Amino acid sequence: MPPTAEARCRVPHPADAQLTWHYSGRTDGLVGTGATGAERALGYGSAAVLTLVILSADLLRADPVAQAGWQVALLALFAFDIAGGAVANMLNSCKRLYHSPPRPEDGAVLRALKNPRLFTALHVHPLLIVWAFGGSLAHAAIWYLLLQVAVWGVLAAPLYLRRAFATAVSMLAIIGAPLVLPLGGGLDWVVPALFVKLVLAHAVREEPYAAPSQLAVSSA
Repeated sequence: MPPTAEARCRVPHPADAQLTWHYSGRTDGLVGTGATGAERALGYGSAAVLTLVILSADLLRADPVAQAGWQVALLALFAFDIAGGAVANMLNSCKRLYHSPPRPEDGAVLRALKNPRLFTALHVHPLLIVWAFGGSLAHAAIWYLLLQVAVWGVLAAPLYLRRAFATAVSMLAIIGAPLVLPLGGGLDWVVPALFVKLVLAHAVREEPYAAPSQLAVSSA
């Protein structure tokens, strides 16, 4: 029997393009339960480097937003969580954890956080940041609401359009945050990073590729 049109158009998968939804081990909501050493290094390493860049850039400003010691510590915490989280949420380990059905062994908190709408609603970071460092509370409130609308919109889109739609929405935030609705001097990075973390990375389901070690475990 001659091959069908679908079979003729099928692209062969290379050896490193195998998928697995299996994860096990100690719960890690930051880089994903069962993350490989490379994924952990990339997630935590990127968070550390990005935090250092944000703190250094603020220190070099003529009027730093973080002047008191507690403000420096808080800025570091927000930078690690937001900028680092944007990278972590792109990891296959995070895709695997947050886009698979809730499991009893996940624990009540993790099962709740697998709901991307709730996960996004908990990110009141723009409001907290302008409270701590100054800036426009009105703009922060608008961006918080737009963040919720963006995630709900992405989740309402057909799956095959979500990644492109999320990118379009994130680009609007990247352009609009500093030019149209700025939070304040020195805080231009906050809204774009939040949109990358929550809209482009967290809300978009993507199939998680597996490392060779994970394929060996899942097939055992």
